Amino acid sequence: MWQAAEHFAAGRPNEADALCAEVLKVDPDHVPALHLAAVAAFVTERASEGAALLGRIFEIDADHAPALVTLGDALAVKGEQEGAVAAFRRALVRRPDDAGLHNKLGVALGELSRFDEAEAAYRRALAFDAHLTRACFNLAVALAGQGRLTEAEEAYRAVIAREPNYRGVWLNLGNVLVDQKRLCEAETAYRRGLVEDPDDPGLLCNLGAVLYRQGLLEGAIVQYRRAIALAPDNATALRLLGLVLHEAGQLLEAAAIYRRCFALDASDHVIASNLGACLSELGELDEAISACEHALLLKPDHAPAWTNLGIIFEKQERIDEAVAAHRCAVVADPDYAKGHANLAVALRNAGEIDEALAVSHRAIALDPEQPLAQYNHAHFLLMNGDLAGGFEAYRWRRKCRTLSDGDPTFTEPEWRGEPLQGRTVLLFAEYGLGDALHFVRYVPMVTAMGGKTILQVQPALAGLLRQLPDVTVIPRGETLPAFDLQLPLMSLPRVFGTTLDTIPADIPYLHPDPAKLARWRAALADVTALKVGVVWAGNARHKGDRQRSLSAEAVLPRLVMPGVQLYSLQKEPRPGDGEVLAALGTDIIDLAPALGDFADTAAAVAALDLVIAVDTSVAHLAGALGRPVWMLTPYALDWRWLRDREDSPWYPTMRLFRQRAPREWDDPLMRISAALAVLAAKAES
Repeated sequence: MWQAAEHFAAGRPNEADALCAEVLKVDPDHVPALHLAAVAAFVTERASEGAALLGRIFEIDADHAPALVTLGDALAVKGEQEGAVAAFRRALVRRPDDAGLHNKLGVALGELSRFDEAEAAYRRALAFDAHLTRACFNLAVALAGQGRLTEAEEAYRAVIAREPNYRGVWLNLGNVLVDQKRLCEAETAYRRGLVEDPDDPGLLCNLGAVLYRQGLLEGAIVQYRRAIALAPDNATALRLLGLVLHEAGQLLEAAAIYRRCFALDASDHVIASNLGACLSELGELDEAISACEHALLLKPDHAPAWTNLGIIFEKQERIDEAVAAHRCAVVADPDYAKGHANLAVALRNAGEIDEALAVSHRAIALDPEQPLAQYNHAHFLLMNGDLAGGFEAYRWRRKCRTLSDGDPTFTEPEWRGEPLQGRTVLLFAEYGLGDALHFVRYVPMVTAMGGKTILQVQPALAGLLRQLPDVTVIPRGETLPAFDLQLPLMSLPRVFGTTLDTIPADIPYLHPDPAKLARWRAALADVTALKVGVVWAGNARHKGDRQRSLSAEAVLPRLVMPGVQLYSLQKEPRPGDGEVLAALGTDIIDLAPALGDFADTAAAVAALDLVIAVDTSVAHLAGALGRPVWMLTPYALDWRWLRDREDSPWYPTMRLFRQRAPREWDDPLMRISAALAVLAAKAES
């Protein structure tokens, strides 16, 4: 038998089996030969023969410990863990001090998620053999399975102290650190594991995941690419790479990766839905709809696919269908916070503001950590006059990657409104020009807190805003002087606790350059008609531009009337605008060629009697200058115009001509035309 054992130990099971067969011919009940033959049978994938041989052993000795261990191993391989546990327990009756056997029992119990029993088995194994590294490793696994993360971490570190290259230890340690939200330490653990095994796909994917969670998308992409280079059909790595590429805005490659994933598994409804979202962002809306509908064929109650479909319908301005799709999402999963958040936005676009607010509250209650949902919720609160709650929720905009990309970021502490006591604070613009013009009203309140104030704004505004007293104005892109604290302009209402009753609305808070104003007044001195500046479209890149901007053809002919001279302040004409201006002849004069930056526009606006504008920066400028301004505003697009009001607490000289129903411009255009006719008649009398 010793020769058979040597063959088996040397990896020659067939030779061992042959020698056992010779022994059994002579002695059919030779238990060691029966056992070794059974082991060889299992190793060479002759399970039924191995089972039969074990059966013969148990007929001879029902509690033969080695045979029970082999039976337990065989059952564990087949996934029959309950049977394996029973076999190992029986073997331990004969071999109670066998550390390896206690470890095997622990593994089988762990597979059954009976982690407390597994822990006890591993501790017994270590009591008999304190140097059994695999039992120490498995103990850590059992502790982690019970959520005892600190103890699990200690156990993994004990394994590392003994055997730093033990397979899986750095991966598992990293996982436990991730569960404790110690992401930097987890990253270090995964990278250390990759030193030992640079081709471990689990380490590569988990490193990618922890980099992603730290916002390091490019680093995550590198790790997933490495995993896929090692195994091109690694479905997990492909899936994760697609998701991170998508979030990083690398949409074409993300779509290609999603398609590769779907080729590997055509039943993956999640990937089909994600592909739909990606194609939607690429503007391929028909294909996006097909992908989402395919996802819903695979799983009709997949809420994210309904949400993605609703977003696509919104882009196609199929508002009722969008609302219906979003309702399906929250019916499919009533706890799907993103579904409620998107339903709220769709309801707002449909004009159902009260229900939108209620649904948004539900979204935030379900998941208060959704940055985009909190940002949209802020809009709902502000629109309904809850400025304190709204500006608090508005802080989340800085955590929305899609909103904050391209905005300035600084490492200095954020100013909280305390006296500056000689320190320097940087205030900086974030989004559009109109937002900066709106919120610079707060700058004098900051300078009153002592210290020094630096204001960083878009270059087009720098010339106009240099008039602000006690402020150093720096155009974005130029080098900033040193500063101690920083805050976005749009956070000032929160810092100063602004409510509807305390809005700082003393106007004018901006003034035109006196010399430029004098030149404009001289140029227009001979015009006796009412001088009306017009802006009919905003920045085409604004996400709500389709709701707020109009064509020159839709607006200008309605404003041509006796006693009125129109002036175009439109600096970015749209296709077709030129033909409309030409057709109107001298009824409208284009001032745009004479308008450089906002200092020029401010002087021109101050020389006019009235500005009529859609919701653009020029409307804010006119309001800040204290000039009469009539604004055409969508039903419920921008929070700052509140609801159902024709005036604005932000700009006392502003009059709102708002839509009475979403996407319906005829009525407000008719009302503004009639109001202009009345004003012109009064001016002539």
